[in-house]
Amino acid sequence: MIKTPVSFIMLLMTIVLSAQEKTLLTDKPGTFKWQKEALNGQGPDLYGKTCACTKAESDAMLGKLEDLVQQFRKAPVLAENKGFDSECRLYGGRCSSKFGYAVPANIKFWFKSWSLYKGQEFQWVNEPPQWIIEVNQLDKFRDNGFNETDFSNTYNPTNPAFSEKAQSEATVALNELFYVPGVREVIKPGIDRYGDNVVIYNPERPPYWEQVTVREAFRLLLNYWKCMPDKAAVDVIVPMLNQEFAGFSEAEKDSYAYFGDPESLSRIGSKMNETPVVRPNPAYWNQDLPKASIQLIVLEMPKLEEVSSKMEKCLKNGDGSYYVYRLLNELDVNSLLPVIAR
Repeated sequence: MIKTPVSFIMLLMTIVLSAQEKTLLTDKPGTFKWQKEALNGQGPDLYGKTCACTKAESDAMLGKLEDLVQQFRKAPVLAENKGFDSECRLYGGRCSSKFGYAVPANIKFWFKSWSLYKGQEFQWVNEPPQWIIEVNQLDKFRDNGFNETDFSNTYNPTNPAFSEKAQSEATVALNELFYVPGVREVIKPGIDRYGDNVVIYNPERPPYWEQVTVREAFRLLLNYWKCMPDKAAVDVIVPMLNQEFAGFSEAEKDSYAYFGDPESLSRIGSKMNETPVVRPNPAYWNQDLPKASIQLIVLEMPKLEEVSSKMEKCLKNGDGSYYVYRLLNELDVNSLLPVIAR
């Protein structure tokens, strides 16, 4: 008979009792603080280049982000600022010399909630609940589907076609591709939903993502595998990919790529479905606008029914994440459309 350690039982009892005994102090007045960081001077991107953003552009963009934050602060939970101390951090986002233009940035809200536990007040200050907004970053979902490993630093390669430069460049090129992260739902022109994520954009611009063909997707896959360091792996995988590619007609090869047979090696198909293969589209950016402009916003924002359910559960359990879900419940995404520069 396996005995459960007493320490583990005590831990479970503590968790259960904590959930029962902890109550959020929802009426306790809170504070709001800024954390502002320079958006320029970021290191090299995936292409070895430094994002071209001057201090003046950084300062101007910080001003735009502050204006955006004020839109969020119109939600009652942030306007009242009760039950938690809020901190808002403005900082640099992922830069891309190939797919970027407008200054990339992130906004992070922390909710350091106050609770009553065993008759004493305490505050959640260590890794408190947070919510992040991404601004001007087309590659938010780049890890959704491909996301291959770079083996350029491999010791003692056996493939004569391998080189650090070729492997690194092939990996970066392949990882530009990703599958659309869920079925696209157009809430209204300029607001798209993909599952738990909402994209706010200028609908008068070209699409923010562009589809790629079956031929292009296989070209990038084959380039990646042909310069892998392990020759034995190359000798097995490359013929298999070539065989899969040969199974498409010429017309299918030049048609758009979609998620295909999950049992196949490539997982690439030509049959139209709701999961196309895409990459960021640099043509989306309006380069007549200054770099210090907000042209695209991505929010993690589940649907209202799920948000409401989680909000009620967190309140019942004395969980400070309640304030995050309350913000999502109160936020009107339509109010963010005018923030997008035209």
